[in-house]
Amino acid sequence: MAGSDAPSWKQLFDAADRTVGTRVNEFARSENFAILAGLVGRAGSDLGTRSERFSRQLLHLVNLPAGSDVNRLLAQIGKLEREVRELRKQLDALAPAAGAAAAGTAPVSALPKRRRETPARPRSAGRSVR
Repeated sequence: MAGSDAPSWKQLFDAADRTVGTRVNEFARSENFAILAGLVGRAGSDLGTRSERFSRQLLHLVNLPAGSDVNRLLAQIGKLEREVRELRKQLDALAPAAGAAAAGTAPVSALPKRRRETPARPRSAGRSVR
């Protein structure tokens, strides 16, 4: 316990803690507090849902994508990437069966990625004379 040599703010805090602290602790352990905490949590969740809906409608009003639109597009891109990967595996599995080794071709995954070929510069037949 704090003696008389403790600072006055500490004595004031300890007195407040003895009187108010016990009541606050009792309330925090009560059923009413649990109900209140649940209601506050539900209200916060409802407020978040409403604000998200409002912002989505506002963004669509000015013809801008909302976060839900971006998430939906990202999911579609991921699905397409998985499909392309599966098709590439199927092509690699079919390439040896089709006699690709006998024809001298490599599996699709071993092929180099295509580059855009640029036409060669025309060379002059001889040196220009000055």
